[in-house]
Amino acid sequence: MTAQPDRPPVAITDLHSHLIPGVDDGTRTAGESLETLEVLYREGVRAAVTTPHLLLPHLPTAADIDHELDKHRRGFNDLSRWLAGRADLPTLALGQEIWAPDAAALRRVVRRRDVGLPGRFLLVEFGFDLQGNHNDVVREALDAGRQILIAHPERYRYLPGQDPLEVMRGWQELGALLQVNVGSLSGYYEGSSPGSESLAWQMVDRAMIDVLATDHHGSRRRGVSPAEALDKLIARGELALAERAMGEIPGRIARDDLLPSGLPG
Repeated sequence: MTAQPDRPPVAITDLHSHLIPGVDDGTRTAGESLETLEVLYREGVRAAVTTPHLLLPHLPTAADIDHELDKHRRGFNDLSRWLAGRADLPTLALGQEIWAPDAAALRRVVRRRDVGLPGRFLLVEFGFDLQGNHNDVVREALDAGRQILIAHPERYRYLPGQDPLEVMRGWQELGALLQVNVGSLSGYYEGSSPGSESLAWQMVDRAMIDVLATDHHGSRRRGVSPAEALDKLIARGELALAERAMGEIPGRIARDDLLPSGLPG
């Protein structure tokens, strides 16, 4: 997108993306990963944790989990060597997006130090069709001494009778942080997740967004733009939220730093 000359600079840290070639449904080639990272850098992303899927329901044994993590590490190392020496790209680290639909699933990996974002945080999705309120998953992470960042809750399909905002507020009250996709603010997911745009903006209005991230799956999926999200937030008078949720909080999570007062730390 065309750069806005009056856009305040925000050094963005992106905690959710799928940019290791060929390991999941993200980028297919190193060239596609490079193209995506070049665009993200031009849009203000200075650090990224790329998070291939760790689909625990599809990994029935510990050996299966080990094999999947090894595949991620080998792909990440290959990509890092391919990108070496490029000063015009975000710094890149490795994590996972963990699909844990219940506490028993998360229990299988929650104490592994080779699983998660750098440091204490786990990026966890519950599955798009919720089966309950999933408070048990949040408690499982916290009881194990980890912290939990819930991936794209604005995209979930909540049970009949549930108020999505109340369910999310319950997660936050337990100690979880909420990560919203930047594309939700522009309606990018309306085809696959109807209502996600409206819900994301309701979360903005209620100050419920802790982290904004791209969930980028590569240049084949156009329309995911952190710069566009930043512009939309600025137009709504939400620059402080953008600075906090795109820069400060994700940056501190990526460094495994103490979080700002008022957040679990």
